[in-house]
Amino acid sequence: MVALVLASPLAACSQDVPTASVVTVSASSIEFPAVVTATGFEEESDMAGYHFIVWHGGRAASRSLFRTEVSDVQVLDAIEALGAVPGNALSIDTWDERYEPDSTAPDKLIEGPPIDLYVVIPGQSEPLALDDILLDPGRRGFDMRFGGHRANIGQWHSGCVVCLYSCPGSKIGNASYTVREFVDGATRFRVRPGVLPEDGTEVTIRVELVAGRGEAR
Repeated sequence: MVALVLASPLAACSQDVPTASVVTVSASSIEFPAVVTATGFEEESDMAGYHFIVWHGGRAASRSLFRTEVSDVQVLDAIEALGAVPGNALSIDTWDERYEPDSTAPDKLIEGPPIDLYVVIPGQSEPLALDDILLDPGRRGFDMRFGGHRANIGQWHSGCVVCLYSCPGSKIGNASYTVREFVDGATRFRVRPGVLPEDGTEVTIRVELVAGRGEAR
């Protein structure tokens, strides 16, 4: 049975209202629409290079690689509806204290059930995984985890669905890199040339729970 996860009252991370739905396609996977917005992701700025998917109403939307009309809360609700329990390991201090050498918060890794992400591009027979899309000079790759961090949404307002570091604003993040390592420049993600269609192209994001890979890092 295909189920729709509609907008919830808690989804309003800003004044914008979600205008799309998350589709539950199996007992372990969901899908939702997005558009390619690589230009902002590739720009040289403090916010560029790590927001993989952001709700259009979030503060980080202008620097995301993919922008979606579904909110970060809708995605969070949908993954929890599959039975996944988020790690909720990161506080706002993980980001706010990133320049403080004596703080241990920025050195924490995101925790939670493992997640696989795919981008389905119209006209292509096979979906793209993160390794297909992104260059990672640090060569640690992607260990994506369902962090959740619902308690941080009211303070954060980023709209971030998927982050490429262990970010407390993300619902899904990468346990291969900490926020401290982002600050130190351990890697800077860039888009592989010729892989993605032009900005504005509509795609489908697929999120899958991964069985048998361990619940936490």
